[in-house]
Amino acid sequence: MRRRSEQVAQTRDRVVDAALRLFSERGARGTTMTDVARAADVSPATVLNHFATPDLLLEAVVEQLLGQLRVPNEKIFHGTRSAAARITALTEAMFEFFDRTELWFTLLGDELTEVPALARAQKSFWEAIRALHAQALTGNPDPLLAKAAAGLIHPATFSALKSTGMSVEEAARLVAESLAHQARRASR
Repeated sequence: MRRRSEQVAQTRDRVVDAALRLFSERGARGTTMTDVARAADVSPATVLNHFATPDLLLEAVVEQLLGQLRVPNEKIFHGTRSAAARITALTEAMFEFFDRTELWFTLLGDELTEVPALARAQKSFWEAIRALHAQALTGNPDPLLAKAAAGLIHPATFSALKSTGMSVEEAARLVAESLAHQARRASR
């Protein structure tokens, strides 16, 4: 019985891995369940046994992808004592994340809002990021700082800075120092 459940889990993992590979090449809309079955070397019925709908398969792929991409969480604030230190930790973690995910955001593009499973994942992601922003700014009464952080710790800002030739570290340092300076001024 245990061996059978291990085989089922391995087959499921193989299907999800194959779907992730195909999505990385074609996007979600460009991949069919039959394509996934072929890539996983299983029958289409096997894919359907594990995932009754394409949305369920896509949800499993998104879950695996988010695990691989290491989405920043509250652990980034470990050891920080001030808003300036938390903002620096947030900026560095988010810019590193934006760098790791740039290919996926480019590849998926409109699918992030048009494909229901991806739209739900993106909404959940941004809610978690807003919570990190709130945690980073805890104790700082400056509403301008919150707005500046939302605008500057953003994929578009990261992309613009990177397009000037800045490294991830340089871009993060520039934004973090600017926001940390504003945080220190506001807390005086």
